[in-house]
Amino acid sequence: MIDFFAGLAATFVTIPLLGFILVYLISRILLKNTRKSFFLSVDVTTVFFLIAVHYLLLVIIGKSMLWLIILILMMTIFFFGYLTWRTSHEIETVKVLRKTWRFVFLASTVAYFLLLLIGLVQRIFITA
Repeated sequence: MIDFFAGLAATFVTIPLLGFILVYLISRILLKNTRKSFFLSVDVTTVFFLIAVHYLLLVIIGKSMLWLIILILMMTIFFFGYLTWRTSHEIETVKVLRKTWRFVFLASTVAYFLLLLIGLVQRIFITA
């Protein structure tokens, strides 16, 4: 049973889009609400996209850039906190974290596909 969950987690890290689709379909059946299902899928699969970006960077560059990913996450939190403070003169932690998490999903999704493309091109031209 542990091997099954380990394999499932490895699959979602390798192909996070598959995890997104699977979480969306299951939550769509259970919640019967398209909007809530979509945002739940975004929230759950952000972790998979972040880990996938880390491993793609590890394969392409050859060294871990986890410190950079964490630094960018922290800077993003501070940026959205600052924006929230500037607009409403108070920081609502839940709103800041929600905006940050959704932005991180978008950024990590774009980074995942760009790194996937870079890795494919790199492997084609290096091995050719």
